Amino acid sequence: MVSLTSDAWHDISPEETYLKLETQSEGLTENEVLNRRKKYGENKLQEPDKTPAWLRFLSQYNDPLNYLLIGAALIALAINPDHPGDAIFIFLVLTANATFGFWQEGQAEQAMDALKKMAVSSCIVVRDGVEQEVSTPLLVPGDIVKLEEGINVPADVRIVESYQCKVDESSLTGESDSIKKTTAALPTEALLADRNNMAYMGTSIATGRAVGIVVNIGMNTELGRIASDIVGSESPKTPLEHKLESLGKFLGFIALIVAVLLVSIELIIALGDPTANLRDVAIEQFIIAIAIFVAIVPEGLPIILVITLALGMRNMA
Repeated sequence: MVSLTSDAWHDISPEETYLKLETQSEGLTENEVLNRRKKYGENKLQEPDKTPAWLRFLSQYNDPLNYLLIGAALIALAINPDHPGDAIFIFLVLTANATFGFWQEGQAEQAMDALKKMAVSSCIVVRDGVEQEVSTPLLVPGDIVKLEEGINVPADVRIVESYQCKVDESSLTGESDSIKKTTAALPTEALLADRNNMAYMGTSIATGRAVGIVVNIGMNTELGRIASDIVGSESPKTPLEHKLESLGKFLGFIALIVAVLLVSIELIIALGDPTANLRDVAIEQFIIAIAIFVAIVPEGLPIILVITLALGMRNMA
């Protein structure tokens, strides 16, 4: 899709804006709207690609506690391949946890998708000289929109008429006070927060009303640029993830020390007994050590956290 030029819109007059966007106060014609929609696309933010289901399932194993249990299962299978029951049981428990966590995450995503469908917004647009209610994603550059108290600004808009209009821009600039909007052109070097003749997607009308021309839509808006930067960056680990990682390392260290001490003590005792079979003693103690290892690791903790967070998302939705 084609995007508009990155030229600033705050430094030209309303009349120049009309000319530059080839529009008028009566709005665009339906044919022009269709042509511009083909050219510029829909007015919506691009969502990141969804993770494939199989990757989301495998991610359920991505936890230090699960790594410890998988390691214990592999050791048990290597030591006693004729009796794989212990290893099979551990893998069954991990798979059950992963399956349930995957299902819960899927339920939470479905709830959020349903909420997004219900939250499709609309705005009042002038087209062919007639006011009509249009779904926000169907806006195109050059549309004449009417902004009234309480509505969210549907796109980046150049204000051409203002009637005591104040906009809450805290979500975009962090400014707590509502900004009164004007129509006069501003200096080119004016900062985003000082562009009092513009209303940006993601902000809301606090008081009054205004009429504006859509100048940018979708990912070409100021909000869209922020969204593209966020999508392109890697999310840092949350404090909860750091705590879980530390817990996994700590439990793994404790379990390893206990297992080494147990096997070492029993082998030392067996060395002093000429009738003892060192191999049988070592295998037996390794199995016991693995049992202690598995007992120390709370294999249910990851799934409990996943369920708790997923239920929280569903309740918020």
